Amino acid sequence: MKHYYVFIISLLNFIAFSQKSGVVTYNFRILEDEKIIKNEIIEKFFLEAIEGAKHLKFELTFNDSISEFKLLKNMSLDDQNLEMAIINSRAKKEIYIFKYKIYHNNDNGLFKENEFLIIEPLNQNWKLTNESKIIDGYTCYKATNEYIVVNSKGTFKHPVIAWFCPQIPISIGPRGYGGLPGLILELQEWNNVFGVEKIEFSNDIKEIVLPNEGKIISNQEYQNKVGAAAKRK
Repeated sequence: MKHYYVFIISLLNFIAFSQKSGVVTYNFRILEDEKIIKNEIIEKFFLEAIEGAKHLKFELTFNDSISEFKLLKNMSLDDQNLEMAIINSRAKKEIYIFKYKIYHNNDNGLFKENEFLIIEPLNQNWKLTNESKIIDGYTCYKATNEYIVVNSKGTFKHPVIAWFCPQIPISIGPRGYGGLPGLILELQEWNNVFGVEKIEFSNDIKEIVLPNEGKIISNQEYQNKVGAAAKRK
C-alpha cells in the first residue's frame, strides 16, 4: 500500500513539476570496511582513498531528455589521496543517461583514452521499501538494488541503496543510477556514498552532448577486455 502511495505522489509531482533543467552537486565519502583495513596489502591505499574522498565533488547536470554526471575539476589530481578516491568512485569519466541507457568512455590506464564507448542498459531492478528520511529538507524513500561484477574470479554482487525524492520527479541520480520515481539525493554503492549538497533548477534548457568517440561495446565486453589486459601486465 505504501508503494502505491509513493507512486501516486510521484505522478502528481510529475504533473506539477515545471523545471526543465538543473544542476545537482554531490559530495563523496568512503565508509570504513574492517575487512579491507585488516588487509595489509591494500590498507594503505584504502585509507588514502577515504581521506581523498573528503575533497571530491561531483555534479549532475540534466535537461528534459539527458543527464551528465561528472567529477568537478577544481582540485589537484596529482594528489595521491585524491587519485585513490577517484578510482574508488568509479566516476573518473563523465557518465550519461539517455533513453534508459548509460554512456561512458573507458576510465583506466589499460587502454588509450576514450578508446571505447561503453553503452549499457539502465539498471532498473529496484526494490522499494517503506523506509523514509529527510535529506536537505526533502522526504526521501529508500530503494535497494545491486551491481554485479563478472570476471575471471567469479561473479560478485555489491549492494546499492538509493534515497529518492518523489517531490522532484526526475528519474536520475549519481553514477549512472536512475529509473526511480524521483531524483536520488543519496546513493550508497557498497561503501561509496554520494550525498546531495546543492540543487539548482532552471527553466532554461542546458545543452548536453553524448560522447561519440571510441569503439562501442557493452559493459561486459569491456570488463572482459580489462580482465584480459590485466593478466598481460
